[in-house]
Amino acid sequence: MNITEFAEQIVFSNSLEEKLAPPGKLSFDRNPSAKLPSEKSLRAPGRPAHLLMQHEPGRNVQPPRDDQLEDERARGQLLHFLANHELLATELMALVLLKFPDAPRAFRQGILVTLQEEQQHTRMYLQRMRECGVEFGEWPVSGQFWRMVEPMKTPMDFVSRLSLTFEQANLDYSLHFASVFRKIGDQKTARLLEQIYEDEISHVQHGLEWFRQWKAPGTSDFDAWHANLSLPMSPARARGPRSSFNRDGRKRAGLSDEFIDAVEVFGQSKDRSAVLRWFEAAPEAKLANQHTGSLCQVYDDLEFVMLAFAKPDDVIWVRKLPSNQLRKHWLDVGIELPEFRETSCDLDDVKAFMARKLDRCEPWAWTPNNGLAVGSFRHPPLPWNESHRDLYRKSWGLDAVKRWLEDDGMPPWMGGSECAGIKVQKQATLSKALAELNRRGVETAVYKRDLSASGRGMHRIETADHRVSSLHKETSLAIVEPWQDRVVDLSFLWHVAVDGTPKFLGWTRPYVSKGGRYEGTALGSPFFDCEPEIRQFLLEDRCHKLHETVKWLEKHLLPELLAADFRGNFGVDAFVYRNAESGLKIRPFVELNPRTTMGHVALALEKRVASGVRAKFRILTRSEFDVERAALESIPFEKAKDRRWTSGVVWLNERGSNAKLIPCVVVGES
Repeated sequence: MNITEFAEQIVFSNSLEEKLAPPGKLSFDRNPSAKLPSEKSLRAPGRPAHLLMQHEPGRNVQPPRDDQLEDERARGQLLHFLANHELLATELMALVLLKFPDAPRAFRQGILVTLQEEQQHTRMYLQRMRECGVEFGEWPVSGQFWRMVEPMKTPMDFVSRLSLTFEQANLDYSLHFASVFRKIGDQKTARLLEQIYEDEISHVQHGLEWFRQWKAPGTSDFDAWHANLSLPMSPARARGPRSSFNRDGRKRAGLSDEFIDAVEVFGQSKDRSAVLRWFEAAPEAKLANQHTGSLCQVYDDLEFVMLAFAKPDDVIWVRKLPSNQLRKHWLDVGIELPEFRETSCDLDDVKAFMARKLDRCEPWAWTPNNGLAVGSFRHPPLPWNESHRDLYRKSWGLDAVKRWLEDDGMPPWMGGSECAGIKVQKQATLSKALAELNRRGVETAVYKRDLSASGRGMHRIETADHRVSSLHKETSLAIVEPWQDRVVDLSFLWHVAVDGTPKFLGWTRPYVSKGGRYEGTALGSPFFDCEPEIRQFLLEDRCHKLHETVKWLEKHLLPELLAADFRGNFGVDAFVYRNAESGLKIRPFVELNPRTTMGHVALALEKRVASGVRAKFRILTRSEFDVERAALESIPFEKAKDRRWTSGVVWLNERGSNAKLIPCVVVGES
């Protein structure tokens, strides 16, 4: 029998015995001619009726969990699952011999040796299955490997997909299951898996040696391999369970440390519908047509906070990819990584991305520029609504509150007309507004530009002081309002789903500097360090005042947002202030943020903090980080049994000298 005849028997035979039969002495074809050219597709190999592959992704029977393997039949089911993988590898190796008869002879010889080892692995699994009382074909068998590898056009495609992807993943799975079987006392199955593990190392090594010969000179192994894979293939499929990532086996196979690091931290959807997310540094500035060049640093430093919302199948567009070191940190603290993609990708990359399955996009904020359809979404975004521009304006909120106050009254602990501001359009109206506030008994006012965020364009001024010409340009719109003795800042947060359903997410306590800069948010018990009087004011009667504030806002604000077809996250800034005559009050509406806020980030991160543990989400300036770095990095990282954080610091940006803002979560009393 020659090699082609042997390969044809494995690929086309409907007999399992013929597929697994040792070939004996084989001869090389003098004039090999493929019966299956590389451009021709074979939907499935020959199989007996009870082993026909499932052709619909997602319809396959999943293997039992590790905790079910004490049961002998469950062990047999797992071996059934693994046996099908080995049979598929056997068939695919025979297929590569048929598709590429002109491949180097040494390559074909290596494939032939590997193929016979895969035959042996299948026979070993079948024998152990029978001892567990299971026959091959009792469960449906997957055709996933075949669907992903069979379309190969070159031998390099083969080693990229099978050797460096699926067989690399088996370095994790085989050793992982060997360990599980040893723990439950099944030494025979453990030894079987350990033997297969040793063989898989040489299989990966064979593929790697030829891959390096065929890849473009000067390209790293990982970059060349990644570029040669197309969805649903990706480096994410070259990895087994995170907890069983096997660095030693990969090094023995010849993979470099850089390659292994990149595989360990790589994240990408496995062809499921992805949610596309991206950060927006200052949508208010863009809507005001202000120069945003100075915001590039903010983009770079804060864009990874989107990780708080992302699931493993999501995609986050970033200006700069996170380092492998930072990704490894996220994995170590238990964050499953999404896919990160640079927004500055080339045209071909954009076209490839647009062809992917996308569920919806959820940017930090909707603006006219980012409302463009990026691909074919299952839930396509609504076109930009020009009325949404007004929602960002301080003047919109000022007018809205006036309407709401006319609609009904407010409880005595809620600040109403005494908080009312005044719109100013020209210098003369600014002077007039200050005079009006002064007549109302307001000594200090705050001036805010109409479109601004995070304290930008905000100034404290004395109402009796008319030397404020430098604050106000002749045609700009702004508001002035009473400056109040705020004692606690509040943020109320919602999300409006694609179908228009609003959901209240919660309230938070942000930390805001005197200049209005956001510094962080309390997690866990948000008011634990407030004065007793303030805690009692907010927490009495099961947070009655906070709940009533939510109801008041939803009654008035939600109808206006839904009427404008608003979708996505939004928040309302509020605060508790001290009134000289009547004590503490809540100002329920300071301004609307019709976008994602750092409060949303904080709420998402709070879910990762163990119950009863105090924590803070912080955005450190460079100088703050330099002062606190040693103390923060010395806090030991610890998790509870449910894997939620109990102590330590989780970093959400690089900490190199280029970073000016460093977001992080500080967990624990210290």
